[in-house]
Amino acid sequence: MSKIRPALLLTSLLLTSVPLTPRAQAPQTPPTSPIAKVPDRVETQVSKTIAFITVLAKWPDKDGKPGKKVRLSGTGFWVSVPDARLPDGKSFVYLVTNRHVATAIEQDEKGNCTHLEIQQMFVTVNLKEPINGNRADTEALPLSQNIHWSLPKDEAIDLAVILVGLQDKFDYVTVQTEVFVTSSMFEDRRVVPGDRVLTGGFYTIFQGTHEIQPIFRQGILAMLPDGPVPMACGGMGKVYLADVHVIPGNSGSPIFLGGGVSFGLITNTFGLLGVVSGYMYENADLTLTAATTRTGSVNANSGISIVVPAQQLKDLLDSPELQQQRDEVVRAESKGHPQS
Repeated sequence: MSKIRPALLLTSLLLTSVPLTPRAQAPQTPPTSPIAKVPDRVETQVSKTIAFITVLAKWPDKDGKPGKKVRLSGTGFWVSVPDARLPDGKSFVYLVTNRHVATAIEQDEKGNCTHLEIQQMFVTVNLKEPINGNRADTEALPLSQNIHWSLPKDEAIDLAVILVGLQDKFDYVTVQTEVFVTSSMFEDRRVVPGDRVLTGGFYTIFQGTHEIQPIFRQGILAMLPDGPVPMACGGMGKVYLADVHVIPGNSGSPIFLGGGVSFGLITNTFGLLGVVSGYMYENADLTLTAATTRTGSVNANSGISIVVPAQQLKDLLDSPELQQQRDEVVRAESKGHPQS
């Protein structure tokens, strides 16, 4: 891959090597409490869209020597695509994350990117009911190293999705495509720099004790670059810039515009802005350079994060490859042979 230029750089590699651990379930509010009648706040719903992704991988062998094994952690979230052909108002559910998380791309201190050899990958999701005091299911969605992620043809787009089937026992919420902030919302200036943003994802220092617990950060939409910017592992990408502090482990986190009351209601103040890809790093001369990733170094983080637009996620979900995939599932269901 092409080397990153030192004058204006960003990193899209926010994986972290800290292992996943979850946190104890809070006491349930008694049904008689007036609070129990209040609908979930949007922040509560957002937390249920988030899953933690763990990748066990190793560096490629060099000179016949065994490659070093590493444990990488990132963030993913659930998106639902409606389809009238499915029964009972069901939708197709996808796990969304970054390309560099799904394919285990690591970046060194010099900005060089390497595809690691994936040994195992699994997703941790909270259960509705705890088992032996634990809500986190670390094997909720085990993925083999040969799992097929759907990726954009443009390698500069840091996105990856996979069609999944989640059981009812999991405590999750999907982001509906209806609340994607698409290009038209920028064209008529319903969304402008300065609008508030909210994101949540894997936290390196504390992930929870008995359940996964995302950390939330808020800021503002900082800039809508009128041209592509150089991406960490080569290529030029069309991205947004947000003034919100993100750190290693936040790779693949959903980032939302403003606030709202429900995923079923789209307003001018709420929607999925995109997917966190990385952050810009300032050195002593205030130039922007690539940051380290697996070591968790976040010194001189500028606070400017890189966001892959939700429009690009929508384009991927609407791609012929994924439409064909959904067609095949519908055909299998109609023949009484549901696909897993």
